[in-house]
Amino acid sequence: MSGTYAFQKKRVEKLRELMAESRIDAFLVPTGPNFFYFTGFETESHERLTLMFITPDDQFILAPKLMEEQLRLNSWVEDVRPWADDQNPHRIARDYLESNRASMVAIDGVLPYFHYAPLFHNSSSKEVLGDGFTASLRMVKDREEMDNISTAIRKSEEALKLTIDSVTGGMTEKEVATRLEENFKKKGLDALAFATIVAAGENSSIPHHDPTDRKIARYEPIIIDFGGRYRGYASDTTRTFFIDRAKPEMEEIYEIDREAQENTLEALNSETTYADADRIAREIISRKGYGNNFIHRLGHGLGISVHEDPYLVPDNRQPMKENSVFTIEPGIYLPGRGGVRIEDTVYFQNGKCRAFNMLPKSISYI
Repeated sequence: MSGTYAFQKKRVEKLRELMAESRIDAFLVPTGPNFFYFTGFETESHERLTLMFITPDDQFILAPKLMEEQLRLNSWVEDVRPWADDQNPHRIARDYLESNRASMVAIDGVLPYFHYAPLFHNSSSKEVLGDGFTASLRMVKDREEMDNISTAIRKSEEALKLTIDSVTGGMTEKEVATRLEENFKKKGLDALAFATIVAAGENSSIPHHDPTDRKIARYEPIIIDFGGRYRGYASDTTRTFFIDRAKPEMEEIYEIDREAQENTLEALNSETTYADADRIAREIISRKGYGNNFIHRLGHGLGISVHEDPYLVPDNRQPMKENSVFTIEPGIYLPGRGGVRIEDTVYFQNGKCRAFNMLPKSISYI
């Protein structure tokens, strides 16, 4: 994290520009992904009300007294207004909005209802959902974000290589997942981005399979979908491996999936949309007779959250945004027999789509 928090301050200024366009008088950001995005302080949501107030001219954080020192040490926001356990933080927040005549208030959608209800009970303010504002900002990554995502991916790939070198037939899905997660720590990742998916044999036809005690056998596909966190940012990668060799059917769908993944990445440019990306991959797989076996969207944005804007779905007609980061992960799934998925995290820059990943995509045997 930069000691000057220059990137976080710039993000707040960009939000203010959007607020001015929509005549927003105050933006309320509870703890969660956007709180980290704007303050640099990563903390989970909890029952004690903690809110960053962003107004056209100022910003401050309303927080329980027990968080005051943490916030002063770990964020750039100097104005921290602590509340004690014998005070009503919802009344404090509501009184501030009313005294400052905040007629239009935007609220981050992660604010729990048990905070929202007392905050705006009998309020004269009009509330609007603020997620559209923050999503548009977070979709375009700055240099600090790009660096953190790149590092998260590099370290997670190093952990996978270390893991694959030790995988043998007879190991269980759970054992492989546990070993990979242990190697995340060895490679310097801060935490898991999500629960590791290891799916062998017929289980690989289930895109979000939870690892079990099922043992890995020869000639089977093994899908490994994995991601770690580095300085608050996630990685997300999938590769499919085979023990010894692949059966002809699995080898065939692997090559079709790889063609769809690589050709889509190459085809994207300033004229294409996120919907086009999904269409290109889907058409390739459909022409080969497996269209009905590609059962999910092509990809999703990635950053602080594992799933965020932009989403690569058929109805997202938005043109590719400069410095947007997203996954390209077509999959082919044959129920009861097995499946294949290949996933890279990519960024769009200067009219081209480039992958952060360095792992090979040619068929790999263990």
